[in-house]
Amino acid sequence: MEKAKISPYQLFTLIVLFELGTALIVPLGVEAKQDAWIAELLGLAGGIVLLLHYFYLYHQYPDLLPTQYIRKIFGQYLGYLVSLLYIVFFIYGASRDLRDASELLLLQYDRTPMFAVSAIIMLLVSYALYHGIEVLARTGELIIVMVFLMITLTFISIIGSDVIRPENLLPVLENGWKPVLNTVFPYRIFFPHGELICFIAVFPFLNTPKTGMKYGLIATILSGLILTVTITFELTTLGVANLSTATFPFLQFVEKINIAGFIQGLQGFAVILLVIGAFFKVAVFAFAAVKCAGDLFQIKNSRKLVTPISLIVFALSFAIADNFIAHMEQGKVALRTVFPLFGFIIPLLLIVVDFIRNRMRNK
Repeated sequence: MEKAKISPYQLFTLIVLFELGTALIVPLGVEAKQDAWIAELLGLAGGIVLLLHYFYLYHQYPDLLPTQYIRKIFGQYLGYLVSLLYIVFFIYGASRDLRDASELLLLQYDRTPMFAVSAIIMLLVSYALYHGIEVLARTGELIIVMVFLMITLTFISIIGSDVIRPENLLPVLENGWKPVLNTVFPYRIFFPHGELICFIAVFPFLNTPKTGMKYGLIATILSGLILTVTITFELTTLGVANLSTATFPFLQFVEKINIAGFIQGLQGFAVILLVIGAFFKVAVFAFAAVKCAGDLFQIKNSRKLVTPISLIVFALSFAIADNFIAHMEQGKVALRTVFPLFGFIIPLLLIVVDFIRNRMRNK
């Protein structure tokens, strides 16, 4: 494992940028209609529980990559298989986020082929991965200030544009709790919070583990609150009907900004925010795949895997779906099957097996 180390604050920036990432692009909790903001808050609570699972495993094995302690807990053969599946899962997650970012950019630059858009993003990601987690973390440390400023400006501008209609949030719980809970699990818990599972490959590089866990928790809560405020503004400005049919509601929401004809047309800010978030999301997923593959296949210099894994992510982003609608529908299926398996069930099994083995060893 490389000797690179990141600070707790750098972990904070990576998690915030990762969590906001593509979650700002697609509709959030539209199945719950005007109660989508409630679903978002409950999803955040579930996300915190998931993160505590990941922190427990990290606390037990602070110096090991997930592929190392998975084999230690499950045994060499089963552990090897599960580790290999996690590498495939990380690559799949990176390819989905790359497709999300490419589809968004095609809305703005429709004459540019998706091949070129995706290639540019992956070249940037590959460059960051080749220089290691420290460079990626420092980049996030520099960019996070700009991201917070743009988000704050967007929220203040929409408030000053006199387009907010609080009545769009009523009636609260019109159809009871069932639609909200069906939206929370699995959709709002595993997107984006369950995707934090890829950070189990980042935690071993923390220079102060205890403080890092605290900063990680704060980052998750802050990101969840920002997403809750975002969906609330989208509901109050666009309404349930428009939000449900919007491909990228955040862009439509920003188009409503108009303060005395002076401050308007902030779509450029929105695109920058979304592309930045998508870049970090693809990069962290790909980093997890590179580091875990390097360990599992016993490749001392994991940089050798950056190019092949980047090419696989690039190719898979096209292969996973023929069009954007199919891509989104596949994502819903993945959130009901793939992400619960890798984001909750397997980590929980690891914790249970590890706990039982420790108890037996102590006795």
